[in-house]
Amino acid sequence: MQSLGRAGVSVHAALRQPGSPAEFTRWAAVRHRQPQFEPVEPALEWLLALDGEHAFTLVIPSSEGSLRWLRALPENHSLRLRAQLASDVAIDQALDKARTTQLAAQLGIPVPASQAIRQNEVLPPALGFPAVLKPARSKVVIGQRLASLSVAIARSPRDRQRILESWLPFTDVQEQAWVPGHGIGVEMLFERGRMIWSFMHERVHEYPLHGGGSTLRMSIPPREQLVEWSSLLMRKLNWHGVAMVEWRVAEDGSAHLMEINPRFWGSLPLTIAAGRNAPLDLLRMSLGQGVPAPGPYRIGVIARNPAADLRWFVANLRADHRDPMLLVEPVWRAALGWLRVLAGRETWDAWAWDDPRVLLHQATKLGGTIPRGLAKRATSLVASMRQQRHHRSVLRRLRARHGQPPRVLILCRGNICRSPFAELELRRRLPRLVVDSAGFHPEANRSTPEHVVHAARRFGIDMGACRSRALDQACIAAADLILVMDESNMTELKRRFPEGVMKATQLGMFIADSPEIADPYDMDPMDTSHVLATIEQAISGLLPYLA
Repeated sequence: MQSLGRAGVSVHAALRQPGSPAEFTRWAAVRHRQPQFEPVEPALEWLLALDGEHAFTLVIPSSEGSLRWLRALPENHSLRLRAQLASDVAIDQALDKARTTQLAAQLGIPVPASQAIRQNEVLPPALGFPAVLKPARSKVVIGQRLASLSVAIARSPRDRQRILESWLPFTDVQEQAWVPGHGIGVEMLFERGRMIWSFMHERVHEYPLHGGGSTLRMSIPPREQLVEWSSLLMRKLNWHGVAMVEWRVAEDGSAHLMEINPRFWGSLPLTIAAGRNAPLDLLRMSLGQGVPAPGPYRIGVIARNPAADLRWFVANLRADHRDPMLLVEPVWRAALGWLRVLAGRETWDAWAWDDPRVLLHQATKLGGTIPRGLAKRATSLVASMRQQRHHRSVLRRLRARHGQPPRVLILCRGNICRSPFAELELRRRLPRLVVDSAGFHPEANRSTPEHVVHAARRFGIDMGACRSRALDQACIAAADLILVMDESNMTELKRRFPEGVMKATQLGMFIADSPEIADPYDMDPMDTSHVLATIEQAISGLLPYLA
């Protein structure tokens, strides 16, 4: 938006969530609230209606979710043509990691040792450990929701089994041997199978530490072999538009293909700062103008995503620097690196003097991160002491029943994920116990999300028939012990049913870790399984008080 706005282009921004830089930039002529990515049909209707009103010259899908909308249009549709996208076959090939690897191997491009693990097929033996497990597609549709799946590292057979059980109900998985090294991206602009220009950067910092998106990167001189391989791969797909081919390069210079990113990349601010104005070139293509012959880009330009790199810094600080799988850096060097911006030796994503509201918003956000973190830790410590006192009080009430089994009520926000799973698990452990569950959400009879149903089956719990129940006065009065999932549940209980607080505690207090049990409603399958495992563990800690 900044690069196009500075060129005098009127830019519209579609916003998914408040607080993004696009909400504050001076270059947004109009801002639109964009719908959820799924289901595609109504979202696409929204986009087509918007285009009918404004007749856009260029449409840029900056995420895979919005790319899916345009992919749903016929290839000759006017709006899709103005988005400068490749063919359906090419996009689908690029989005499927296993198919990308297979094509690269056929072309003689080096790839890690790989195997495809298909849904509803017998699991093949592991390639070895550590193993890199990649969902065939990083975005999968679960129910009416588009979920993100990230690359995972399996260090043992147990890790591998857990990850595969989480993912295989929703997607095929590609398993690859782990290869050492760091990430290098080859960004390219193509026009009907012809490469117009390329750009190359090195990922100096990647988050997570075992490999992921870049939080600090630097433009590097073109490596002819990587450019040649990347171009060969994209020419085979007859690519059109932008793409980034991602590589893993070891210290000895050996390289392996990782994947293709078929849209704009997260390090785009670096590409632009180094002299490759990809958005403006896309606009020229959409207007039918020729893209000027590219000159050399600037080498050694460094760009940082401050908020993301601060998370990297904290992770690097806590990491085991002896672990060869982690891409870490000496703490002193990482700390000194932040001073480069004062010497004018690096740029920060979206920070620009000619876009003051973005600069102010980002600076305020970054400047408050550390104080907010310290304040949050102090507040958390005080709250933990208070929770412990209240928890002990609830346990004393239980013991005062002299062996009479309590009637248990389990609460969460919606009564479709955590509390019904805990109810069914507790009933399975203690069949004679009276257990109910309910939620603070006012709507009853809602079903459990599909990804939670799948995850629960791995614990031997069938949640397919679960329907939500709205919490009311009768539920509170009937219960002797009330279990909630997080502090927000407790706060809501205090507000609506204060008489129930003295017999309520957080289920997570029965394990040693944090008492907060997060809501898996918007989580990916693997994190959802972790939440259910935490509930199972907490119930194990609860049982001695109920027996």
